[in-house]
Amino acid sequence: MATRNLSDDLELAREAAAGKSAAWDEIVELYGRKIFNVALHFSSRQEQAEDLTQDIFLRLFRNLHKYRGDVPLVAWTLRLSRNLCIDHYRRTRRERETVFLSEAALELATSGADPQLDAQRRELLTQVHAALREMREELAIVVSLRDLQGLTYLEISSLLDLRVGTLKSRLNRGRRELIERIRKRHGSIASAIATSERSLRVAAC
Repeated sequence: MATRNLSDDLELAREAAAGKSAAWDEIVELYGRKIFNVALHFSSRQEQAEDLTQDIFLRLFRNLHKYRGDVPLVAWTLRLSRNLCIDHYRRTRRERETVFLSEAALELATSGADPQLDAQRRELLTQVHAALREMREELAIVVSLRDLQGLTYLEISSLLDLRVGTLKSRLNRGRRELIERIRKRHGSIASAIATSERSLRVAAC
């Protein structure tokens, strides 16, 4: 996605708030996948993520007239959706504890161009999520949103209502714990992660 400036976001939001369908369609096209990825993190199943995504965009549509262009529109959207995501997570928390990594999340990690590489990515992603389930939520969530979903520090800060400094501290601790947990399970996979930070970004490829 090309870098957008705040004036572009403000103009787009004003047009969509004024009822221009083309502007709203552009917002959905620009941010639809990112919002869905976030929703998938807070949900246990693809269908729930789709419903949560719709709820987030509905809330955005109803509040677009309040956007002032002081932060990127996607970060503002995530801030707006904070309570929706947290409430949904709490409602489905027990179910999430018994659900394995969904096929939807696995598909995000594959390109289809190289079956062998896709298989390696799926295995790594499966091991990463298994380790994340064992970690404290405050650490697991920042690692997932940053390294798997590809959100920026500002976007995560907006979504979780954290200072960037606190976020970075948790991310560093979370990465170290994640690598250690995977090392105990599969040393070769942990070595690959430790060698390259990019290895953790399997779902953003």
